[in-house]
Amino acid sequence: MSGQGARPAAGSSVAPAVAETVDGDQPQMQLGVDVGGTSTKGAIVDLRSGQLAGPIHNAQTPEGATPEHVAALVRQIAAAEGWIDGVGIALPGVIAGSRLRHAPNLSRAWESDGALDCLLDGADTTAVLINDADAAGLAELIYGRAQPSDDGLTVVLTFGTGIGSALLHNGDLIPNSELGGITSGADRFEDVASGRAISEHDLTPAQWAERAQPYFDLLETLLNPGRWVLGGGLTENFQQYASRLDLSRPVSAAHLGVHAGIVGAAAAARRFDSSASRSPRR
Repeated sequence: MSGQGARPAAGSSVAPAVAETVDGDQPQMQLGVDVGGTSTKGAIVDLRSGQLAGPIHNAQTPEGATPEHVAALVRQIAAAEGWIDGVGIALPGVIAGSRLRHAPNLSRAWESDGALDCLLDGADTTAVLINDADAAGLAELIYGRAQPSDDGLTVVLTFGTGIGSALLHNGDLIPNSELGGITSGADRFEDVASGRAISEHDLTPAQWAERAQPYFDLLETLLNPGRWVLGGGLTENFQQYASRLDLSRPVSAAHLGVHAGIVGAAAAARRFDSSASRSPRR
């Protein structure tokens, strides 16, 4: 996503915004955008605290959205803030070279070579792409309670249109886990227990837990996590859902709730240096 494409629309009264810096080099304010299968949200983030520094701009993600659709939404959000600097973008899939894999809620056009180029072009500014669940995990790692400890592996699960996952270990993010795609019989975890499944089937917390418990049991067997973090839509009624699960390790709500993807995308834009910013990065 180029800075040139993020300039305010003609006649806009919004002053151009850039990534303000601390001590002359590290950015203090950064635009983060979280692309979902249902909606695309963005906001300016104060990177010192991990808190939003302005309003959330929310736009509907078209069904079967193409890379060009999403690039237009990112430009729209940037223009609303007058943002002309680099941007961090969280995407609902695995970033592999210049394409996005395992993004069932978007168009298949994302899987073509060069599909991400329209988000990354621009000669003078930075654009950093990160998986949406990895963005939430990064936000938890930097601003939450997932600090290096004796807990070992922390598993972050985000519940939205699908189920995303992030693995945190000894202060590091292990990307591309995609645990929502795990199957039991004919069903995938995210098909039966995602935020979308809760909404479409009007599941009560008890009904959701009955569907989700076998998957948590399987993940506990495979990964032996020291701690669970649940994010996305479940954070709004966390206790109602989490209390229904039978887990051997502690479980908590994501520290930044539904804003974790936006904050993580913004944090990723700061973490990865400009020398590699024109290629997809983790």
